[in-house]
Amino acid sequence: MTQLRLLSAAEQVAVHLITEIQSGQYNNEMPGAMRLSKTYGVNHKTMESALQLLEKKQILRNNGTRKCRTIKREKLNESDNKCLRIGILTMEKGDENVNYFIELKNLLEENGHKPFFTEKSLIDLKMDPRKVSNFINKNNSDAWVVGSGSREILKWFHSIEVPTFALFGHYSDIPIAAISPEKSPALTKATRHLIKLGHQRITLLCRKHLRGSNPTPFVSTMLKELENSGIKTSDFNLPEWQEDKKGFNEIMNSLFKITPPTAIIADEAFMYTAVLQYLAEIGLRVPKDVSLICTDNNANFEWCEPSVSHIRWESRPVVRRIVRWANNISLGKNDTRQSVVLSDFVLGGTTGPPPS
Repeated sequence: MTQLRLLSAAEQVAVHLITEIQSGQYNNEMPGAMRLSKTYGVNHKTMESALQLLEKKQILRNNGTRKCRTIKREKLNESDNKCLRIGILTMEKGDENVNYFIELKNLLEENGHKPFFTEKSLIDLKMDPRKVSNFINKNNSDAWVVGSGSREILKWFHSIEVPTFALFGHYSDIPIAAISPEKSPALTKATRHLIKLGHQRITLLCRKHLRGSNPTPFVSTMLKELENSGIKTSDFNLPEWQEDKKGFNEIMNSLFKITPPTAIIADEAFMYTAVLQYLAEIGLRVPKDVSLICTDNNANFEWCEPSVSHIRWESRPVVRRIVRWANNISLGKNDTRQSVVLSDFVLGGTTGPPPS
């Protein structure tokens, strides 16, 4: 069931103004916000916001201060066709509550599209191309945003020739629009920091589609940095594990059974939290016994003491890029540009020298 969305006051006014333009009430020029607010008994700020929404839809053109906006009547019919039904397929259902996904959905709606989160996530579908295919074929959409898709999943989306945007994931050799944080330099910096402190037993916990038989450049960065420092790498540094609670506890028990890691790099915030809880359960302290780094940012880190060593990146450019892509697709433009946003390693209080 789709969620009911109530229009804001400005959006309601904008819809009414479009009706007035279509009826011939206004032809070449649109009166200013002050005059319109008096005509319709609407707050001046609300009216100005409504006019700005029509500018975004390219129905009005702003000609500058103290000049009337020009009505682009030819865009009225186009605007009816520009609305895209955009499916958002996340890695996990909980991702729908992440700030940048919420902002993405809201901005797509503000731009006249109809985004929706799917009932199932990639994890629910076992990251299986066959299951994803069956599921997507039952969910009609004009375009798709896929969060953290594996190479196989993204190759399948490319094959169906429906506009698809890869938000994160393993897309480097697939000609689809995409964006992700460029974390490799930040991970190199984090790994070098641990090595400089004296760590040699460093473990990276990440998703299967990132490690696999063909690890992403991001994952390979850490392994290469270890080898360049004379540290022989093995499955210990990039372990295979079943991605559920049972599998996580099994791999942690295995890692800490004989010669435990002195530093753990967790690829996602939930992994960081799970590692922290596990260490507390077995009586180990961060960073005195084990250093801990998260390769992602999380709003909850602001509340942590000691502060969390993590990789930080800005989500706003990511969201804006996807909205631009959706608008380009709605105008019939072919947009498969891939881009990155910069990230940086933020040193916190969860890293320290290895125990003697």
